Amino acid sequence: MSEALTRILDYARAFSEKIDRCRTTPVNATDWEDAYNRLNRFRERYRHEKSYLDPAEAQALCKVFEEDTFIKEMLDIRQIGEHAHKRVESAIRLMTNAPIPICVKTSALGFFNAPIVKLPDITGQSTPSINHLQNRTKAENRIQAALTRATDKQP
Repeated sequence: MSEALTRILDYARAFSEKIDRCRTTPVNATDWEDAYNRLNRFRERYRHEKSYLDPAEAQALCKVFEEDTFIKEMLDIRQIGEHAHKRVESAIRLMTNAPIPICVKTSALGFFNAPIVKLPDITGQSTPSINHLQNRTKAENRIQAALTRATDKQP
């Protein structure tokens, strides 16, 4: 295992620990928002370290952080809490992979105040429910599979 991957794994643990906290403690909007922020910091650490990864490690993590649409959209959620506007509408995927467009001006309070939220989309229509824990668990599983491939040196 490369030193770069070892450093990346610290961020993976921080992300997983926050998801575990969200699973086991009463709803706290700050924790829910922080889980998305930790996912972003994890991806940023990958971006910083990727040129130092072994080829198999880099390929495995590239698949999840650069090619996986679901993960990209989970990372876009950060703009809701951090007001880091991309100046374009975001979308997140449900467990069915159906995209839900989210308005740039979506309120962090409304978005993170419950484990399952229902928000209007950009057309003003009601969207299906967004289950934060289910989506973050799906993200965690995809990332964990990539990390397993990286540590086992399988692309």
